Amino acid sequence: MCVFSGNADEETALSTAFNLAYTAKGSLRVLHIAAPPILYGAAIGAAYASGPYPNGDLADILEKDARELTETALKAVIRLSNSRMVTLVEEGVQATAGRAQASFRALIGTVSECLPAEGRSVDLVVAGYDNSYGGNFETILTTLFKTGSPVLAIPRLSDVVLSETGYARTVAVAWDGSLTASRALRAAMPYLVRAETVYLVSVEGMNDPVDTVGNRDIMSYLAVHGISAQFIHCERVAHGIGHILLEKAYDLKADLLVMGAYGRGHIGEMILGGVSNHLLKHSRLPLFLAH
Repeated sequence: MCVFSGNADEETALSTAFNLAYTAKGSLRVLHIAAPPILYGAAIGAAYASGPYPNGDLADILEKDARELTETALKAVIRLSNSRMVTLVEEGVQATAGRAQASFRALIGTVSECLPAEGRSVDLVVAGYDNSYGGNFETILTTLFKTGSPVLAIPRLSDVVLSETGYARTVAVAWDGSLTASRALRAAMPYLVRAETVYLVSVEGMNDPVDTVGNRDIMSYLAVHGISAQFIHCERVAHGIGHILLEKAYDLKADLLVMGAYGRGHIGEMILGGVSNHLLKHSRLPLFLAH
């Protein structure tokens, strides 16, 4: 599934999702979430929302903008469906195994209202996000904490584009032997088996030696799946773990970084750990995250 607002800076994520659907002969659901104008009115004040503007009431203007954005999103889906040879089917049509197809689903509400239920019946959520200063991670966080699905997060400011297959040639996996890291690695197996090169990157101080999978065991697990990975251990010097992981991924010329997203989700709050938060804010390459 790809979450797509219709904004131009999310088209790389949408294109990647279509590439994946074509390569894997899978079914892609494009989810467009349109916020109702009343939410904007509540945010800026009811008096302003209902007051006169040069081109009409603000609520009417916002509703018109939302409709136009939905139309823009649908046009992008139709264009990519044609160019990527992925059959566009009507919403509600049951997927056919072994056939590359896509559907477009538009919902009215907020990301936190609409995404959890939608994301619980898919293998992967693909989403673009704004990694500039003050950017919004709501879609990524909601996916991680509320759906149980992994997320392929495509940053707006990126130096790396995944191959035309939608998969990565070189994958770096942040590895500390923990349950979270193990879940992320296993969820990312479709990427690892297709990659030309796979690195497991460990940073000094990442793991708890009492509750970890041994390095030899995980390398053996990958080998059983036909993956010949290289293990790299980085010393922790002046910088934090997140910084070291990113720099090593860049040095290895990785076009995807896989990591378990540490954090906790409570009622009304979704909090990422320091390393995961650093990666989302500063990564300039796609991230495959699982919680």
